[in-house]
Amino acid sequence: MSKRVVSENGIGGLDSFQDIVANLVGILIILVMVVMMRTRNELAQNPQVPPAEKVTQAEVEEARVVAMRVEDNVLELDDTVQRQEFELDYRKRERDRILEAITLAEQEFKTQQESLSVESQAEIEMASKYQAMSKELGELIRSRQILNQLKPDVHVIEHMPTPMAKTVFGKEIHFRLDDGRISYVPFDELVDRMKRDAQSKVYKLHNHPRITETIGPVSGYRLRYDLGYTNDVVKTRTGPRLQQKIEMLQLELIPVQSVLGEPVTEALADGSQFMQYIKRTVPDTTTVTIWVYPNSFDQFRKFKTTLFSMGYACAGRPLPEGLYISASPHGTKSVRQ
Repeated sequence: MSKRVVSENGIGGLDSFQDIVANLVGILIILVMVVMMRTRNELAQNPQVPPAEKVTQAEVEEARVVAMRVEDNVLELDDTVQRQEFELDYRKRERDRILEAITLAEQEFKTQQESLSVESQAEIEMASKYQAMSKELGELIRSRQILNQLKPDVHVIEHMPTPMAKTVFGKEIHFRLDDGRISYVPFDELVDRMKRDAQSKVYKLHNHPRITETIGPVSGYRLRYDLGYTNDVVKTRTGPRLQQKIEMLQLELIPVQSVLGEPVTEALADGSQFMQYIKRTVPDTTTVTIWVYPNSFDQFRKFKTTLFSMGYACAGRPLPEGLYISASPHGTKSVRQ
């Protein structure tokens, strides 16, 4: 009887120990889950922020210079677009006026022709043919004179009664037409002086990214120019790189007087200053560029007709009212006719 009691007590003690172990394991699992939940919440509330990258003063200055160049390029492109739109509008209005004049002339001629007899119409037709042939003969004579003045290395020159527009390459002489008065613009002379002056002013760019200088006057005009840094992307063996260089950003020609030059009638007469400048050049190698304001479009046609009869190519550059003659490395060339 005593052995049996001992055996039952031993089995009961083992079950209790297993229960205790199971409870401890359960408690440890619950504690691990609680710690993991708290850790996850803590990470979500306090995310790690990477340290800020340090930037040097030189890099900041370089970024500022690049931003200024980009802004200048945007403004220059906007100015170019406005000039192109103004020139296109001027060309369109000139074409419309010419077409309207031609239409009215054709209608008037047709009305008069219908009111005439058959014999009179035949006479008018013959007279018209005679005038056309006479005009063509005169143009051929002028072409022959121009050919006789050409140098031996020039082989062919085309004469077109209605000239086609071509981009100007070679020698170019400039004039300004404003309020019915035309004046010589010493463009090349002032640009040559600007090149020499800019070489002596480069040292100022050590303290400033852009400088403005003025030279002149020459023949009644001053030249104001901006000198500064530009950035270009160049291809190298290691890939594209940003190259910085110094160049002229923009120039303006400023007249020293509000009234400058000769009236149209005096300028087209023999012995005028305009004719003296023109006769110093050779027709087949020189383009006459006239910067014209809106108040002088009609007078420009007179100069264009006279220059064409003398064998010169003429280029018109319209200028908005109140703006000076200007140029830049990224500007457009004149178009001659």
